[in-house]
Amino acid sequence: MHKPLYNQPPFSYSAKYCLIAFCATLFLIESAVSYAETLSLSLENPPEPTGTLEVESDTLEMHFDRLMRATGNAVLKQDGQSIHGDSIDYDMQNDELHVLGNARIDLDGAHITGPEIRMRLSESLGEMPNASISLDKKVTPPNKDAAKSNSLDTYSQSALMGSKSDSKLYSGSGGVNSPSNGKNLAGDIAAPISSPQVLSRGDAEMVLFEGPDKKRLKNTRFTTCDAGVDDWYIKAHEITLNSYTQSGVAKNAYIEFKGIPLLYSPYLSFSFSDQRESGLLAPTLGSTTQSGFEVTVPYYWNISPDKDATLATRYMSKRGLQLQGEFRYLGESYSGIDSAEYLNNDQQTDRSRYYVNLAHSQSFSNGWSAGYGLEKVSDNQYFSELSTSIISTSRVNLPQTAHVNYSDEVWRLSGLVQKYQTLDERSYPYQRLPQIDLIGNKDWDSFTTNLTSQFAYFDRDPKATLAATGGRAFAYPSISVPLLKPYGFITSKLGVHATSYSLNNNNFTLNGSSVNNNNVTRTLPIFSVDSGLYFEREVNIVKNNYTQTIEPRMYYVHIPYNNQSQLPVFDTGLADLNYSTLFSENQFTGNDRINNANQLSLALTTRMIDNDSGDERVSATIGQRFYFTDQKVVLPGVLTTKRNTSDIIGSLTARLSSKLNLDTFLQYSPDTSNITRSNLSARYNPEPGKLLNFGYRYTQNLLDQLDISGQWPLGKGWYGVGRWNYSLRERRPIEGLAGLEYDAGCWQTRTVVQHVTTATAQANYAIFFQLELGGLASVGSNPLTLLKRDIPGFRSSTEIPDTYRQQNYNQ
Repeated sequence: MHKPLYNQPPFSYSAKYCLIAFCATLFLIESAVSYAETLSLSLENPPEPTGTLEVESDTLEMHFDRLMRATGNAVLKQDGQSIHGDSIDYDMQNDELHVLGNARIDLDGAHITGPEIRMRLSESLGEMPNASISLDKKVTPPNKDAAKSNSLDTYSQSALMGSKSDSKLYSGSGGVNSPSNGKNLAGDIAAPISSPQVLSRGDAEMVLFEGPDKKRLKNTRFTTCDAGVDDWYIKAHEITLNSYTQSGVAKNAYIEFKGIPLLYSPYLSFSFSDQRESGLLAPTLGSTTQSGFEVTVPYYWNISPDKDATLATRYMSKRGLQLQGEFRYLGESYSGIDSAEYLNNDQQTDRSRYYVNLAHSQSFSNGWSAGYGLEKVSDNQYFSELSTSIISTSRVNLPQTAHVNYSDEVWRLSGLVQKYQTLDERSYPYQRLPQIDLIGNKDWDSFTTNLTSQFAYFDRDPKATLAATGGRAFAYPSISVPLLKPYGFITSKLGVHATSYSLNNNNFTLNGSSVNNNNVTRTLPIFSVDSGLYFEREVNIVKNNYTQTIEPRMYYVHIPYNNQSQLPVFDTGLADLNYSTLFSENQFTGNDRINNANQLSLALTTRMIDNDSGDERVSATIGQRFYFTDQKVVLPGVLTTKRNTSDIIGSLTARLSSKLNLDTFLQYSPDTSNITRSNLSARYNPEPGKLLNFGYRYTQNLLDQLDISGQWPLGKGWYGVGRWNYSLRERRPIEGLAGLEYDAGCWQTRTVVQHVTTATAQANYAIFFQLELGGLASVGSNPLTLLKRDIPGFRSSTEIPDTYRQQNYNQ
């Protein structure tokens, strides 16, 4: 399913960039008025002149103190701005300015030219026929932080998941929109095969001045292509610009690509001052094997500065018409997003289908906050059949939660209720109805006190298999004494973990007999000592100076054995062995199992730090845990072992150069002489646009996957992209994509084909196609989010520096 609401490129986005060109036009036109008004004021000797006026020409004539004529390379200059013409006439009595022959206005890297300018200065009424406009300076978008107090879009970057762009331009019945991703617009869209001086240009059959704040452009067009390259234009029969309201209206606007009109709109309204506007967004197009050809047409509703909504219709040729909507709101102490999708009658399943996602967060005074999150779908196959994102299609549990929190300098209190909708009808997690946590931490002069406590009531979905339910309460107070020195540290800790259960259906087997024990307690003292040292020396390798560190660490834990086989497993699992868990008290996550321990963990880390740059070039770690007693506490169905040592873990991170990075992790079992887990990732990135990623993940009896992805220039402006995620264990692909991107300088096109294996249905194929016109317009279904997620380090051609784009185009 293509999510259209804020992450796709609508006419508004292209319109956003079209807006930048229009804004430049506005400033150019207003400068012409400003120049003319300054000329008038200076000639009439106003009491407070706005600036010094300079007149240059081959000949300058004054007639009866009412007429001025400058002829032959005539130029009027003021404050770095200038008006040029073969001749400039100004009638002071009738307030008429006339520039004739090669009329041109230069304004800070922007130019507007035409055969003549006629202007009535006092009323700002006039015209300039056959005007041409060009910009040779980079244009930056409006400051998105300018309206933080009342702008949804600024806040949405974090609290609302950044789902909408910061500056919007929306049409009344059609439009285009292309995401900037916070980039410098003109700098990032500069074409490698274009002159770096001219970033956009346009023309108008007539520019009409209709007052101090209103300008009208007749039969106008804009492009970012070089002069003589007319691959595409944004055209409009008429554009009205109002500098007072900071808005504009275009009539009969459309995109023309290679002479073919695209995305016509009879009426287009937009803002050029970082203000959102209501209107239709551009349709997005796509095709999947599950839903067929699909087109989505969204409408954006700017309700108020702190509220907005997007409504959309999504037509799928195999399924029918789906309605979509998203409502966002933001206050000083609250925010939220509510979204929904509804398909009245799926032609494939002959039933109604829906998806609802509601989220709200609220801050109160004195450290209190609260919120809720609710997700629900009509059926188990909803994501696998109606979505193309592997993040969505792999989901099997949808949370439905509400929470309340309190915190101050010492205490943190939280309350939670949580249920799930399970889509695979197998992996039913426990529901928490409710869960209350109280955590305290306070530093004293030479020691620290801690308290971790919780009460939770765990329940089961009625469809789940019968298992124990009930309440669990525990408290874990502790005291630790840290001793810190520049060369090392030692921290001693002593605590008591006390747990009590009040259960239903707690049946288990004891000595071959079935036992029901619904009231169980467990109390365990826990003692630990954590210590480490830090050594360093200077080394020289191949004429490079490095600082090498040696960092040994030792961690001892003692916990007496307690038979916990009668306890249920609500939220507990065995933690993976890694550097962090090697130095933790409990090898289990959750609180239903606490391992017995009389054990020592040892690890050694060394680093190589480049003295010139400060970069950590190499980091290597090896570690192991030693058991002085047998490990007797296990999860149900797992046999106890009598191992004296844990597996050996090792990791290596190497930043061999700015081009090549390597990360490895290895877990080796001395008992079986086998590798039980390994991760390997490597990235070769010699320059922007050239990228190769390799990944391998292995977990014994569970996982064995290859992941290869990359991006590479193919020459003549072409780039190839791809990813292949393959399960060696299951002998089938999990996700794959392949695509081509073509960079013509002032326009780009991308085509991507994706294959996704879903968790609840058969594989789905999708195709994405996008035509991006120099940053001013974008048509089609945007694959950039997909590519950046699947190919770490990917850059679109518009994000690659011009030097490398030029090299690829010339190959």
